Amino acid sequence: MNGLQNSGPLDGIRVIDLTHALAGPMCTYQLGLQGADIIKVESPKGDDFRPRPHGRFAAVNAGKRSIVLDLKTDEGKQALRKLISSADVVVENFRPGGAAQLGLDWQALHAENPRLITSSISGYGQEGPMSAAPAIEWSVQAVSGLSSIYLDDSSDEMELGVGMLDPFTGYVAFSAILAALLKRERTGKGERLDVSMLDASFVLASSSVTAALSGGPGSLGKRPQMARYRARDRRIFIAALTPAWMKKLCEIIGAPELATDERFATPAAVQKNARQFVEEVNARLITRDAEEWERLLNAEGVPAGASREITEIAANEQVAVRKLVHEVDAEEGRVKVVGSSFSMEGSTRAPSRGVPRLGEHTDEILLEFGIKA
Repeated sequence: MNGLQNSGPLDGIRVIDLTHALAGPMCTYQLGLQGADIIKVESPKGDDFRPRPHGRFAAVNAGKRSIVLDLKTDEGKQALRKLISSADVVVENFRPGGAAQLGLDWQALHAENPRLITSSISGYGQEGPMSAAPAIEWSVQAVSGLSSIYLDDSSDEMELGVGMLDPFTGYVAFSAILAALLKRERTGKGERLDVSMLDASFVLASSSVTAALSGGPGSLGKRPQMARYRARDRRIFIAALTPAWMKKLCEIIGAPELATDERFATPAAVQKNARQFVEEVNARLITRDAEEWERLLNAEGVPAGASREITEIAANEQVAVRKLVHEVDAEEGRVKVVGSSFSMEGSTRAPSRGVPRLGEHTDEILLEFGIKA
């Protein structure tokens, strides 16, 4: 009995979560959203994201069960091995070699549980000259070239960029585990998965990687026909890349002559006169609010989107219809978290339970496994 309140495609799958911070917990959170029973193993101090403000811990740990085990003791290690003995999946994000130091090397675990799938998440992978290097989101973004795509040398030193690599790496691990579970259905054997943030960064920027390795620029650069223009109240992104979109944009903003103006008549001409084109468009857009332009442009098939704050779009009816955000119980009260990123008939997109308090389910889990407290 795992106590889950909802079923899903992974109902009956048990996951031992030895992760902390963001990438690892994101992976196991996604597995939990699909119905897996996630047993989050924490030290007596707890996950180092627990003290973070504004629901940072809740965002990737709702729906899990928390057990406290002191893995510095023989008793803690023995209890963990008992949990793993009947698990389907183990996910860890120790530094490479850290799991083996705890007696959790793949060979030993696989010998005891041949159907076990293990996923190791690290900065640079389990092998190679950089494997032992300490890693966080921003250091790997810098090393991988990912941040160079959207931040240049003129950027403020304190401008970190977009925190996307941790969650994306977690999602890569999630997809790898799904593939391993499918393979196990066919072979009956477990799998050892090696997921790294460096690898994930190359996937995330795959088109830029290919372009750079083909002699081109890694970044798209500034493009006057695909820009964040300025409307009356805020910015609005508009794509006018094709001749049809360009013609529609000019007509909608009341300046059809711009489409045939010799300065902007061809893509090369627009690029040459980029600043003039942007100023011409801005001069027309300033007469209305961004969301009004968004409606007008989208109605005519031109991709456009008014810039919004997260709180604005979260309150939008589209998000409600898609059932993207869900309220769950947490120590700090009710918090809103993001559910599954896709819908599937017969399963919910919400976490199965609230955010666990540190060690909340320790006695419950020990009892399930017949371990004396």
